[in-house]
Amino acid sequence: MVATARLLALWLLLALIAGCAGLAEREPSSPGWKQHRAQLAALQDWTASGKLALRTVDASESASIVWQQAGQHTRLQLSGPLGMGATTIDSDGQILDIRQGDERTTLDISTPDAILLNTGWDLPLSALIHWLKGLPSPDWDIQQIAVNPETELLQSLQQGDWEVQFQKYGQFDAYILPTRLQIQRGSTRVKLVLSRWQMPPT
Repeated sequence: MVATARLLALWLLLALIAGCAGLAEREPSSPGWKQHRAQLAALQDWTASGKLALRTVDASESASIVWQQAGQHTRLQLSGPLGMGATTIDSDGQILDIRQGDERTTLDISTPDAILLNTGWDLPLSALIHWLKGLPSPDWDIQQIAVNPETELLQSLQQGDWEVQFQKYGQFDAYILPTRLQIQRGSTRVKLVLSRWQMPPT
């Protein structure tokens, strides 16, 4: 079993396929939402930094995070309390490379079973990349979606039986992006507070 610090790191990079219950719901068709969605979908390179807290039946962990996304490549830097050393994770969606101090672990994450067997965690990276920006994942059916009719920003979302609450947004350059999210399924709950978003200069 991977150490606790690595499990916290791996949560952010798991690409598991979850069964979706119920009928698929369509996205809103308002012009404002469509424009906002298109703008964020085109944002492929970004850096978000802040803090996360992860709680399950067996564990409660927290860490500072810096998430860098460049197209399909993800780099995540984690640091936290309780002597947790700096952890750097790189992934292209197929391979997960974890470095913590002098230790290095490489995992094949091309299949959901491989990740679950190695980590014991059942959390969705492929969707998280989109959720962080305030968008539904294009790979999963939408079970429930609510968009604020005044701001045209996503308020809540359910995909793969995961419930995502978008509690606060901020203005970063030309983009309005989430700064506080809560993600939950069953006994697993994650809170994310993103204090800073950076985009490459245009």
